[in-house]
Amino acid sequence: MIDRDEEKLARILHYLLTRQRSRTGRTGCPDEEELANYSSGLLTEGAKQGLEAHLADCAFCMDDLVAVRKSAQDEEAERVPQHLITGAMAHLQPDQRGESFLDIVVRLVKGSLELVSTSGYLIPAPASAGIRGRPRPSGTSILQVEKEMGRFSVAVEVERVETNLCQVVVRVKENDGRSAEGIRLSLASGGREQASYLTRQGAVLFDRIPQGEYNLAISDSGAPVGAIRLRLME
Repeated sequence: MIDRDEEKLARILHYLLTRQRSRTGRTGCPDEEELANYSSGLLTEGAKQGLEAHLADCAFCMDDLVAVRKSAQDEEAERVPQHLITGAMAHLQPDQRGESFLDIVVRLVKGSLELVSTSGYLIPAPASAGIRGRPRPSGTSILQVEKEMGRFSVAVEVERVETNLCQVVVRVKENDGRSAEGIRLSLASGGREQASYLTRQGAVLFDRIPQGEYNLAISDSGAPVGAIRLRLME
C-alpha cells in the first residue's frame, strides 16, 4: 500500500509537471521535483532555507506553489502551508518588494516609544480602547504606521505595555475602507513562526512581544499579500 505522504507528493508533482510553466524571465528556478518536495516538507533544512530565499525574490515560483493550493479539490488535498509563506517572506529585504513590504524600526526609550525609521507613514494613533476593550492608561506611548499593499491598507500599531514588552495590533482594510476579514498574519522571529491568526473585524493582536526583530507574513487564502519587518530595540 502506497504511503499517504507518497500519494500527496505524487499528486503535487503530477500537477506541477502538467502545468504550463513559463520560463521567460526565470533564472535559477528549482525544478518541479524540488518544488514538490518543498511543498510536502521533504527537503533538508539547508535546502529549504535556500529555496525560501529564492521564493522571496521569485514571483513565478511562489505563483506555482499558490497554484498547487488552488488545484486542491477536497479538504485533504495539499495547500501551500502557511509556514512556507512565512519562511519565504522572512527573507525579504526592504527594496525587494516595494509596495508590499513595510519596514518599521522602533526604539524603546524611557516611558515611551520612538519611531526610528519606516517605509510607511506615521499616522495619529487612535485614542479609543484597545482591541480587547481594555482602557489604555494615561501616558501610554503608542505608534501607528500605515502602508498600502495592493488592494489592502495595512496599519501596524505598537503600544508599550511593560518595560520591555509591547502589544502589536495589525489592522487590514480593503481600499474601500471595509475591514478585511480572514486575512492571515503570521509572526516569525529567528526563522521560526511564533503565532499565526486570521483577522477578525479586520484586526489581529500579538500580545507581550519582547524586544527583537520580527517578520510578519500577510496572506489572503494562501496567496502572499506582503510582509512587515518590525524591529523593537533599546
